[in-house]
Amino acid sequence: MGTGKPAMKAHSAGDAPRIILQDIRQFTVQIRDPDGKRVIGTGVVISRGGLIATCAHVVRAAGVEPRVSRQARVVVYLPKTGRGPGASELRSAWVIACFSDSDDDLVCLQVDGPLPLPMDRVAVLGAAGDSYWHDFRSYGYRQLGDYLGAWARGVILGEVDPPASRRLLLNPVQLESKNIDAGMSGAAVLDVERNLVVGVVTETWIAELAGKDRDTAWAVNAGLLDLSPLRVDLRSDPLPLVEAQPARVRPALADRARPRVAARHMDFAPLPLPEWVSRDTALQQLGESTGEDHFLVVSLVGFGGEGKTSIARRWVDHLSSSIRGEQFSVFWWSFTERASADDFLEAALDFVSGGAISPEELPDGRARAECVAGLLDLHPYLFVLDGFEVMQHQDGDNYGSVKSTDLRDFLTFFATPDHHSFCLITTRAPVFDLVPYVTHHQVDVEPLETEQGKELLRNLGIFGSDASLEQVVRDWGGHALTLSLVAAYLASRHGGDARRVTSLPKPHPDLPRDALVRRVLQEYDACLSDEERTLLVRYSVFRTPVSDDALRLILPDTPWEEASEEWQQARTAIFRHLVAARIVRRDASGRTVMHPLVRDYFASRAADDEDRRALHRRAMNYYLSTAPSATAGRHTLEDLAEVVEAVHHACRASIYDTACDIVHDQLYEGERGLITRELNAYESALAVFADFYPGGALIRHPLVPDGASRGWIQHEVATCLQMLGRLREAAMATRRATQAFKAVGAWHDAAVSCQNMAELQLSLGALPSCRLVVAEAFNLARRAADEEDVLVAETLRGALAHLQGRTQEAGEAFAEALRIARAHTPIPALYSSSGIRYADYLRRLGRADEARRVHGVNLEVCRAAGWRGDEAMCLSGLGDLALDANDPDGARQWYDRSLRIARGITRRDVLIGALMGQARWRLRFGSTTPAAIQELKQALVMAVAGGYRLAEIEVHLLMAETYGRLGDFDAAWESTNYGEQMSIEIGYHWGQERARDVTLRLEEGV
Repeated sequence: MGTGKPAMKAHSAGDAPRIILQDIRQFTVQIRDPDGKRVIGTGVVISRGGLIATCAHVVRAAGVEPRVSRQARVVVYLPKTGRGPGASELRSAWVIACFSDSDDDLVCLQVDGPLPLPMDRVAVLGAAGDSYWHDFRSYGYRQLGDYLGAWARGVILGEVDPPASRRLLLNPVQLESKNIDAGMSGAAVLDVERNLVVGVVTETWIAELAGKDRDTAWAVNAGLLDLSPLRVDLRSDPLPLVEAQPARVRPALADRARPRVAARHMDFAPLPLPEWVSRDTALQQLGESTGEDHFLVVSLVGFGGEGKTSIARRWVDHLSSSIRGEQFSVFWWSFTERASADDFLEAALDFVSGGAISPEELPDGRARAECVAGLLDLHPYLFVLDGFEVMQHQDGDNYGSVKSTDLRDFLTFFATPDHHSFCLITTRAPVFDLVPYVTHHQVDVEPLETEQGKELLRNLGIFGSDASLEQVVRDWGGHALTLSLVAAYLASRHGGDARRVTSLPKPHPDLPRDALVRRVLQEYDACLSDEERTLLVRYSVFRTPVSDDALRLILPDTPWEEASEEWQQARTAIFRHLVAARIVRRDASGRTVMHPLVRDYFASRAADDEDRRALHRRAMNYYLSTAPSATAGRHTLEDLAEVVEAVHHACRASIYDTACDIVHDQLYEGERGLITRELNAYESALAVFADFYPGGALIRHPLVPDGASRGWIQHEVATCLQMLGRLREAAMATRRATQAFKAVGAWHDAAVSCQNMAELQLSLGALPSCRLVVAEAFNLARRAADEEDVLVAETLRGALAHLQGRTQEAGEAFAEALRIARAHTPIPALYSSSGIRYADYLRRLGRADEARRVHGVNLEVCRAAGWRGDEAMCLSGLGDLALDANDPDGARQWYDRSLRIARGITRRDVLIGALMGQARWRLRFGSTTPAAIQELKQALVMAVAGGYRLAEIEVHLLMAETYGRLGDFDAAWESTNYGEQMSIEIGYHWGQERARDVTLRLEEGV
């Protein structure tokens, strides 16, 4: 492998380091068959005008001969990637250029559909001549089990002579990679040192049994495009890496932190394996990664059961025993046990601050993520994030992406230099959010080699000749967990004789890893006694590690203390046998747990009957009995862990009313809103509510039978989704909550849900449909006979009319709302979101003094009520007014205060607004730099991911002005057109006005 590393730009403290490569997945597309269903190969977007480079043989496989047919169509699939704008789509394309007079395996396709394509979906190209012996990365559509897309990496070796039978304009480029396989033809070859796409993969060498040259492949030099009739830009100098924003921590918080030297948070870690066998390759790569200051995050990636967790534990123990390891404080977190970003960030904050910073001081998940990452430079930390795949999307175009925005932010902050800590991730899926970062490295955990497999079998008590042991390893693919289970089977059924492995049906070589595990477990299951099988099936009721005391209380039909000593000894012996056989494993805290694949198998053997539900009820009662009482004080998510498990088991016992009562009384503590408003653990709350839905699908109805409870759950789900920035899903849940409340005659609750629905529609930019929702809000307010509900409906009518440019109607609605406020409420003013929208209406009309007074009153109300999000939005509004008044100092102070609050709370819309305020100030009074674009891109990602369409329009128009100031007029026009078109589509009057203004400025600039 090459030794070159992508150079990071030197930077001083506080500067944004350049560490992000081109994101290959953004510009990689699928070439499909004529029906658009089967993937034939891969392509690369090479121009905003819709040009795609791929291989000629891929196009032929799709049924089109590129040399003779310019009319025949090829189907191209553009995946939705990450959290950027746009959706996945199928488009047709035709061959616009090929090399008819040579055998060069390259064609260019022209796609139909809306153009130009976004800039970040286009590869920046360079010729391969300056890339020899550089490391490369690639991504293409080769099938790996259920996974369609896959990565490759290796070294660009250099130019080679072509085969004698081919006439080529440019010689092929030889690659060294063990990952390239069928389906990757047409995939980009990204030189990670130059940050340029320098070729596309064309073919790979299928090695003979001897395995010589097995890692050999070839690519077409991107320089070939210079010889085509098309105008495609090729860059000669390296492309600068993109800046990453470092974590920022308030100095007062950093000064209070008290790092614990050489501390260990290892309760979630497994015990070291007594049957450990050497995994030299993976351990060596981990050792090299920690020895390189360049790498900050390393992912151990492999199929389930390959031994990733065991490797991580072994490496941590080895590092801890070294001189360098004594400097590290170790924080091990198992996401298979606690699949919650909220729980993780709360515990991590306590660990890195030495308990000196309370979660209540940083109620927002992103603020906690930024604080934890910002404290990493105070002391060297080693973070181990085990079982991370449960926090990633497992299918679709977002496969491998981190589901939690806060957790993704933590990882990207961790991957940004200026600290000496290190993060190790174990996962089944590549962490695609980190792949473009040059500070991230992926280590692939491969199956055990033959010698390692033999050593494992012997360590587990299996005996036999080398040949018989080698055959076992080969038959079962060197899969660590499967070999452990095979050993348990042979030991139980045949006394450990490897020759008797023939009693197991030989698996098909292409059988997926989880199917291998199920096959062996079926055979092992047949060896179990009835008592052992019953114990394992019952044990599978637990989804997290449990203590032996819990097992004694929950699993037996006979209460443990009432059973005879002989009976107790027999059950204890059974359990010890299962632990010795590695079917059940202990962690560092003494609790036991099954591997997820083993647990899933035995859970599938359980009948969904009253006995199973009774078992869940016993588990519910156990967890409730061990949970801290409300009177003792619950202040952290850790205090709620047992209650969360109790809710899970109550739902599995189908006692949903009881589960709902536990959530309301113990997780929320009634109107206190402990888990949401106080702890801001909206993601954790949403995971709890998912247990009430069939299959955890929030698009369905909760299974709780009581109508009022059903409405409450849907209302709280909607709130969680909205606070997490998932507006479209929140709108669906809000609609369901309104229906549920109407069904039981809870008219005020229905009116409130309908008002929330209207607010969501406004944020989503669904202005045409919002009018009907506002009308429904009036109807429900009248049925509730509540003047405050009518007041809110009037402000929503005014806000909608204002956004659509119906100024007179907006004024009438706001005036009526003010009349009701003065006549029927204790606060004779419009406040919260109503006041913010009214002040914006006044500002747009040029009534600045009135707008300032509205914001001033609202600011006092919001501060008194503790509504930090609305407070920040008032501050942004005052900043806008100062900006209009040409007051740079005043505007800067208002915007800075808004941003400080926004970075410490959950609401994404508030942070987006605060970032836009900063951008407006820079455009008017400050210096415009590429860093400003990166900040706006951060706001755009949040707006698109959450569905904040009005904010998305405003961000695009601000980006247009910023690009224009930087002299990038192509990007400026693209952003302007995007914002204007979206404004027209949804009827956003002020977006259209702004777009016209930006257009005039750009024309003057050109």
